[in-house]
Formats: sequence, C-alpha cells, structure tokens
Amino acid sequence: MDAAIELSGVSMELEGQDGLTDLTLTVEVGEFLALAGPNRSGKSLILKLCAGLVTPDGGTVRVLGQDLATLGEEELAGLRQRVGVVLHQPGLLSNMTVFNNVALPLRYHCGMEEEGLRPLVMAQLELFGLEALWNRFPAEINEGEARCAAIARALILGQELLLLHDPTEGLDAPMIQRLGQLRTRYRETKPLTILATMRAYSPLMETADRVAFLLDGRIQAVGRHQELLATADAAMRGYLQ
Repeated sequence: MDAAIELSGVSMELEGQDGLTDLTLTVEVGEFLALAGPNRSGKSLILKLCAGLVTPDGGTVRVLGQDLATLGEEELAGLRQRVGVVLHQPGLLSNMTVFNNVALPLRYHCGMEEEGLRPLVMAQLELFGLEALWNRFPAEINEGEARCAAIARALILGQELLLLHDPTEGLDAPMIQRLGQLRTRYRETKPLTILATMRAYSPLMETADRVAFLLDGRIQAVGRHQELLATADAAMRGYLQ
C-alpha cells in the first residue's frame, strides 16, 4: 500500500458551507500534505471525509487502503483507532488534567494499568513540551498548549495517519518547530502521514512535502511549497508567504 489517502472524483454540496467538485487527491504513506486556501474552499470538508465523519455525494474515499463506503460500524471504529484527528476545537475534556486527557485512549482502548501507562503518557507529553503541565486542567493552559495536548492524545496509540485543522493556531515559535520535527521522531518506529489544513502561511508549511491550494472546492495547484510560490498569482501567494 503506497497511498494513505485516495480521494477519487469526490463531490459534495453543502448549503452555505464549503463543498467539493470532482476532487481527486492522493496522499502517500509517510507524506505531509498541507491544504491551503481561503475559508469555505473545501479544506475542512476533506478532513471530515477522511475521518469518516461525513459521506460524499459522489466519488470514492479510501483511507489506509479501505473504502470508507464499504465499512460497517465495527470496521470503521477499528480504522479510526489508526487515525488521529484534531479538528477546529482541541476537544480536551474540561474535567480531566492534561495527563488524563492524553491517557484516555490508552485506558479506553487498551485497558492499561497505571504502572505501564504513566511512562508512556509522560514520554508523549515530553515530546510535545508539555511535561510540566501534566497536572493542569484545560482551563489552566493556553490555546497553543491545548492544541499540542490534543495532538499528543491523537497519536498516543501510535496512529498511522494524523488529520489536523489549522495545527499552528495559537502556537508559539518553539511549539511550531516541535511540530515540524514530529515526523522525524515518529519515523524511528513507523511512518506517520499528515494531512493538515492551513488558513494562512506558517513556517510549518515549508516542512510539508507538498502543498495543495484549494479554491471553490477544487484543487488549483499542488506541489512543493517553493515551486508553488514561484508560479503563484497574487491571490495564491497571499496564502503561501
């Protein structure tokens, strides 16, 4: 399997929201693809399709080799354990500390005992620079820290695919740099594929293998960041630098 995500001729209409028109896109295993473009261009809808949260009106969505339209509830639940998702809101549980939020998938899906769970969670928090915040509640940390904690939770089961909505929103420079190093660290065990939306330029965009620029539900251009920047018109350039 060479492709982690395959969208073939996908179309979807949503009244008053972003839609997609005959969209075809492939994300290779281990690739980091950034989706750039204005609001309502279809970026977030692609993430939701890949997460199995919505169903297209037409076309095929394949994730980690599986056609989502053919999966039953149990099969879809199994696939979702291989996919980490962080959408617009980090989604941390307000009555749980950062540690317990990140530990939640291990407790729920793996039934791990505290003795084995703690070193795994603390190592994950350290990877994201959150180890000093382990006993804080979501209301006691800032937006960037909450987003990093949500990403840490989304990867705690060793997920193969990570779907991110505006991952750098609220992050400071060191946090963005840490995210940029994420794939290198995970590559020590297995490839991590990342599909992320970006409403505006971020240094993280330059670490992507490819950038796809969307407008009105269609991909206008796709390629390496510097390649797109060299040929971009004024409208596209505003999202690439």
